[in-house]
Amino acid sequence: MNMPSSPPLLEVRDVVKAYGGVRALNGLNLSVRQGEIHCILGPNGAGKSTFFKTIMGTERPTTGRVFYKGQDVTRLPAYARARRGLSVKFQNLRTFGDLSVLQNLYPALRRRFSPPEIPGKAEELLARVRLDVSPDRLVKHISHGQQQWLAIATAMASEPDLLLLDEPTAGLGPEETHLTAEIIRDLNAAKVTVVVIEHDMGFIRSLCGRTSVLHYGALFAQGTFEEMAADPRVQKIYLGTE
Repeated sequence: MNMPSSPPLLEVRDVVKAYGGVRALNGLNLSVRQGEIHCILGPNGAGKSTFFKTIMGTERPTTGRVFYKGQDVTRLPAYARARRGLSVKFQNLRTFGDLSVLQNLYPALRRRFSPPEIPGKAEELLARVRLDVSPDRLVKHISHGQQQWLAIATAMASEPDLLLLDEPTAGLGPEETHLTAEIIRDLNAAKVTVVVIEHDMGFIRSLCGRTSVLHYGALFAQGTFEEMAADPRVQKIYLGTE
């Protein structure tokens, strides 16, 4: 098997995250290559969301190290990692219904752009995620799918190199799910590396290259989606078959 010549964009080495006596991550080793769409699978409690939190710096590993662009960022706070090109959309929507679309984007955009630039940058972001609504519209008056895309736009406001998406299709119908896959492919084509936690098998099949399966906080299996779906061990722990 030929290994990539360049170092991984992201790498976690022997990461343990313990909460009391419970290990949410248990010696996790996983890398993400520059330019890929990498999907993370696993049953509930496998450590997927904790993995994202340790990457972003909102949780610090109990032991182990996190590397980004070849640099050890284990002890860097979340804001410093964001400045280096990391961004995340967590599973729970963090939009404000009583504020406009533009007002929701404003705090993220003002960290990088001057006030006169912000309206134009907001329009660009909305176009990138195919959100065809007025920036002045209240968020509580747009659909759940549109709120998911707004959350992706907010994560993209910092112009990241690596975008983490935690269940971006949660609560979406088939058409919105299909459009979400197209949005992610468009972002990836614009040289954004994407890591996705997702449960929708059809969505993952259509989107991802490498797929990693977590189980009890460690890397259980890795390969293409087809390889993972055909692996009897993965079927047993994730798909629920014997």
